[in-house]
Amino acid sequence: MIETGAQGVHNRVMRTFLLAALLLICLAPRTAIAQSFQLPIDCAIGEVCVVQNYADANPNTGAAADPQCGPLTYDGHDGLDFRAPAALARRGVNVLAPAAGVVLGVRDGEPERAFLDRGAAAVAERECGNGVRIDHGGGWITQLCHMRAGSLRVARGDRVNAGQVLGLVGLSGQTEFPHLHLTLFRNEQKIDPLTGGALADLRCGPRGADAGSHWSAAARQALTYRGARVFSFGFTGAAPAASARVEDLPANAAVSAPALVFWALASGPRDGDVLRVRLYGPDGALVAEGERTQPRDQAQASVFAGRRTPAGGWPAGRYRGVAELLRDGRVLQTRTETMELR
Repeated sequence: MIETGAQGVHNRVMRTFLLAALLLICLAPRTAIAQSFQLPIDCAIGEVCVVQNYADANPNTGAAADPQCGPLTYDGHDGLDFRAPAALARRGVNVLAPAAGVVLGVRDGEPERAFLDRGAAAVAERECGNGVRIDHGGGWITQLCHMRAGSLRVARGDRVNAGQVLGLVGLSGQTEFPHLHLTLFRNEQKIDPLTGGALADLRCGPRGADAGSHWSAAARQALTYRGARVFSFGFTGAAPAASARVEDLPANAAVSAPALVFWALASGPRDGDVLRVRLYGPDGALVAEGERTQPRDQAQASVFAGRRTPAGGWPAGRYRGVAELLRDGRVLQTRTETMELR
């Protein structure tokens, strides 16, 4: 069609405008695309699961500090560790795509507990274990590590949606506990997943744990720094050694088991904090209690309380375990668990 008069001039102006806008979009730097990352784990952070480790905010080699100068990190750590209680992880905790994108790579088949059972040599050059790497566009890439062997549901080249299940939290690679490690890249540079800032520029302080704008509003709320938490607890019928890994204790409490024990595990306790557990019988009477006063800041600490089974076994009924975390004589948190003995 031939354009004439004012209409033709108007159409030519509009085409010129649209072409200029298209060129601006095409030539814009890759960082211009914003992100709204969701949590990469299907578990309530701060209530059931925790951020066990943040990126190290202490620039000195041989020292470490989390964003608020606490113990929730280790020297040189470069990501976020979303930790699940071991009992929950054994049942299955989904790993989710934090945003839409294309899968750049997948590794599966790395055995569970290799690092725990055989040490660092068993996972050399495969410290991530089983994992997924996703290109989200605009220069944003995430890497998700330590997933359960055989659980991955995606392949290289797959397009994924935000919140899509990728697999399960596991114990593969260099890890001592079930968790998902998130590494974040922007324009081929590794950055702090929490704040979006350069790893080399991290310093701990009151605002050091503010989640960046690349997270969704819901994720920013969930990532609020909580510090020390009691996040894992349970009952066992075994009499644990002082050095026992409490999450590895068997869940075999019974009226005739060798003992009845209630245990609790805290993440990030500070120097002087008190971790206390009490075990009550069906009649409400105190069966046993245990207490630990922190000698220093630690990434984690556990305590347990129990008694050997009396002759004739334990009375049937509901037993109650109570775990408390105290600081300066004030109760910071209380967690309660019950169990029916038959």
